[in-house]
Amino acid sequence: MVEASEALTIMIVDDDELIRKVITIYFSGRGHRVTAVASGQECLITLRSCEPEVLLLDVTMPTMDGWEVCRRIREFSTVPIIMLTARAQESDRLIGIAAGANAYVTKPVSLKELEAKVRSLAHSSGASRAASESNPVT
Repeated sequence: MVEASEALTIMIVDDDELIRKVITIYFSGRGHRVTAVASGQECLITLRSCEPEVLLLDVTMPTMDGWEVCRRIREFSTVPIIMLTARAQESDRLIGIAAGANAYVTKPVSLKELEAKVRSLAHSSGASRAASESNPVT
């Protein structure tokens, strides 16, 4: 269990209900706040109100794939995005990074390893935001 001050807000975007449930149970059981949605469209609608510190994004989803969702998010947000997918080819990873993902993790993944990656990105992103807020560009 994490201290309240260390709790993160995490959004999971995956069309697989079991994966959403497992990740939600794991992270919420450790004290994090979790929002889980089943599609790219739901993600884009919910993202602004949820304001996650990290987003876990599947690639292979119907209607709108994760790469397109990532590109659209980058039009208005710098939220750290971890592509969490079974697509493990180098070309897939390159597409994800080009779309704006901060990290690319392949399934299956250790939940402890995923949590470490989430914390690392959230803290580095938070430090970057704090630095830019304390040193505004004039």
